[in-house]
Amino acid sequence: MGLAMPNSALNQSARQKNVANMLATLRIEKLSPSESLKPSLQAYVDGQKTTTDLLNEVKAKYVALRRG
Repeated sequence: MGLAMPNSALNQSARQKNVANMLATLRIEKLSPSESLKPSLQAYVDGQKTTTDLLNEVKAKYVALRRG
């Protein structure tokens, strides 16, 4: 299944736990999410975004296009 499970497969409690676990992992690595990502994380918890949506947003912001 991977990361991109449909939101209908997870209830809000499970999505909140996913975000809490991710934030804990970031803290262990002495990292934190950007302020611009926080609303997207809440949208995921609320079932308005999927993990695929979040991944695409992060890629769009931080991954430079390589032109050959």
